[in-house]
Amino acid sequence: MLGIFSVVSSVLPNLGSVLGNALKVGIQVLNAVSKGLTAFGNALGLFETDDPEKLGTKRILAEEEGIEPENYDTYDEYLKAVDEFEIDEERAAEIPTEDKLVKAAQHAVEAIDYKYPEANVVDVAEGMVANPEFYEDDRFAGLAELVGNNPEKLAVIGKLLNGELEGDEFYDAIDMIVSAEQTRHPELSSEEIKERVQNALA
Repeated sequence: MLGIFSVVSSVLPNLGSVLGNALKVGIQVLNAVSKGLTAFGNALGLFETDDPEKLGTKRILAEEEGIEPENYDTYDEYLKAVDEFEIDEERAAEIPTEDKLVKAAQHAVEAIDYKYPEANVVDVAEGMVANPEFYEDDRFAGLAELVGNNPEKLAVIGKLLNGELEGDEFYDAIDMIVSAEQTRHPELSSEEIKERVQNALA
């Protein structure tokens, strides 16, 4: 067996703090964070669904059946086992939505961190909690599509949301987000989208 469990578990203490802060703000923020992280993981091809409640349910019920990272030779085999797990709808209905969202975020962060450690995905989650105004129904859909082709962009998004970019780096990141949104808002000019993004980050 590979020592994958210790690797993926290393992100959990920081993630737990981030998700705890999300819940302090409100479950709608937890929902948005979980939705965004699930969208990113799905776009990167790490799991099949972009529905956080479904992903969280699979992970919870799979764990109950002994499907854990340490029981597999590779992390990819573990992710596949969770993907292929059949949900018992009756059991799923008993799981609180909050638990499903937390577990989905955990699953997404572990998977992204293991496959793309340079993405600093916990920082991305922290930035999401810090900037709830940044959420729009299709904003993360556009960013997920961008990230799917360029995993390194996740780290840039995290730094932007956490206020760590200045000067040209800041404006380059804004332009990146504008380009990701432009096809979804053809009625808006690039300047109008840029203003909306900057206002959300203010």
